[in-house]
Parts: sequence; C-alpha cells; structure tokens
Amino acid sequence: MLNRSNDLWSSFAPVSAFLRSVPKVQQFVEEVVPQYSPSDFKSHFRLSRGHVEDVMTTIGPFYWNRQHSKVPLQNSVLACLWTLSNQESYRGVADRFNITKSTVCLHLHEFCSLVTTYLSHHISWPTGQALHNSELGFRAAGFPNTVCAVDGCHIPIVKPHCENPVAYINRKQFYSVVLTGFCDSKRRFCHVNVGHPGSWHDARAFRLSAVGRLLDEDPQSLVPEGIHIIGDSAYPLLPQLMRPYRDNGHLTARQRRFNQKLNVARVVIEHTFGLLKTKFRRLKCLYMKNIANISTAVTACCILHNMCLEEGEAIEVDEQVEAADNRAPHPQNQDAVLHRNQICDLF
Repeated sequence: MLNRSNDLWSSFAPVSAFLRSVPKVQQFVEEVVPQYSPSDFKSHFRLSRGHVEDVMTTIGPFYWNRQHSKVPLQNSVLACLWTLSNQESYRGVADRFNITKSTVCLHLHEFCSLVTTYLSHHISWPTGQALHNSELGFRAAGFPNTVCAVDGCHIPIVKPHCENPVAYINRKQFYSVVLTGFCDSKRRFCHVNVGHPGSWHDARAFRLSAVGRLLDEDPQSLVPEGIHIIGDSAYPLLPQLMRPYRDNGHLTARQRRFNQKLNVARVVIEHTFGLLKTKFRRLKCLYMKNIANISTAVTACCILHNMCLEEGEAIEVDEQVEAADNRAPHPQNQDAVLHRNQICDLF
C-alpha cells in the first residue's frame, strides 16, 4: 500500500515541475501597464490615466491613513479597478498584481468605501442648466418636461450573511439585491439606491429611496412644477411621476401613443444599466456576502460609470439586464391621473 502511494505521488512530479516553471505576471503595473495605449488603458481599467490620477489624488490621503498598507497606492487602485471591470477570480487578480488574495478583498472594500465617500459628487440630481439639458434630451426622444427616468435591476450575489437570506431570492430563483436607478437623458446616474432584497418589487424599493421619500414629503424641492420623472408600470402614478396607461384592451389612440412615446423615452434607463454592467462586469455576479459591502461596491461602480461618461466615450450596451419585479398594484392618485391625461391630450 505504501509503495502504491509513493507511485501515485511520483506520478504528479512532472505536473508539479511544469506548474513551477509557468511564469507568473511579474511587475505588471511597472512594466506591462505603461505599454498600454490610451485606448487599451481605458479598455482594461475603464477610466483614462488622467481620471485614475484624479481618483488617487482624492482618496490617497484617506486611503493610507486607514489601511497602513505597504502596497503602493497606484498598484492598489489599479487592482481594484481591474477587479471591478473584469470577472477574473480574486486569486487571478492577486497573481497579476503580485499581492495576496486577502489583500485584494480588503483593498477592494476600502477602495469602494472611499469612492462612495469622497467622489459621491459625481452623482447629483439635475438642477439649473443640467435639468434643462436633460429635459431637452427627453423632449428630443418624444416625451417633454421630463427630468429623468427610473427603473430597477437585479445585481446577482451569492447567499448573503444576514438574518433572512431567503428574502434575497428573487422571482427567478437566484440571490440578488435591487438597484433602483434614476438617470438623465445622457445615461448619467442622478441618484441610486442599492441593497434591498431581490424579492422586493420596484415600488417598495422606490418608496424607501431618498427620491421616493421626497416625492411623498416635499415634491417641489425635487421636481419643479410641470416637470416629471418617467417610469414603467411598476411605479405609482404621481403628479411628478408618469407611468404608462394600463392596457386593458380598450385604450384610445392617444393613450396608446402616450404609452409608446413614454416607453421610447424611458428605455434610456435600461441602456444605462446595460452600460454599467458592460463597463463593470463584476456586477454580473458579486461574490460578496455582506450586504453593506455589496451596496457600497455597486454604488461605487455607478459613480465610476458617471466618471466614464465625462470622458465622452462611446460604449456598447449590454442589453441583457435583469429587471426588478414590476407586479405591484398601485392606488389611483386623482391629481396624477388628471396630469397624465393633460399630457396625453398633447400627443
């Protein structure tokens, strides 16, 4: 028996020798990255070199004070951007950047936390000229007086560590959190809310978002008179939030035209989610179990998404986006019904 065991292990010797001979990625940041052209650099790290330097300048002092890490700041930031931009395993990222797997995880959580804290100004609600520009964009798409579009999508995750993990199983039977996103006509996030369980429908997640609360408590502070947000049938009909007419088979020609124009204009938020998941492919499945870390990582990706758009880069949209649940019934708001009918009469 002992001889057989020795023979078994000896048979793996050539394989072990081969694996030891395979060269690892050495000095990736110092030797390989500088050779990237500007387009190749943005393809791998999603941001231009200039934007990466801005990120390092902004979060650098706080990063070092919290981490006390011996990993150079540039290496750490590039490793985090690479991790968010690809679906490469943490072990693969660790080998590429010559750090440990645990260091990748630790630095990624810290990086996302600092981005959401010190770069959050890249996500802002449109006011003044920004609101005017967004309204012009939606007007060109066929639905005037619109400030932004809202929708929800699922971010797949593994089974989370929480009191009720079953709540995070959505109707398609996988674990996820709901990302409620608001975007302007240029596919820029205006507000995001992340972390509610995947089993929740859009209306519930919307109601608990900061925008949902303001529309309930003080709508004029968020949406000026005569301006509105647009969403699909998952959302409640409010004077400041337009949704399609429910198609019961008896819609008028104007109501059908209203629905068509609203849906054409609203598709911008679906494209925005597609862009987000195209750029930051880690969001196709987040291997994190802490809900707070998940929410921070998704929010950081939304901030970085807006930074990408500031560079004016054309991006191919990934159309395969998991929509959140839109089956919730809503009571009728008579002021909103009247306002929607008035808009419908214009078409």
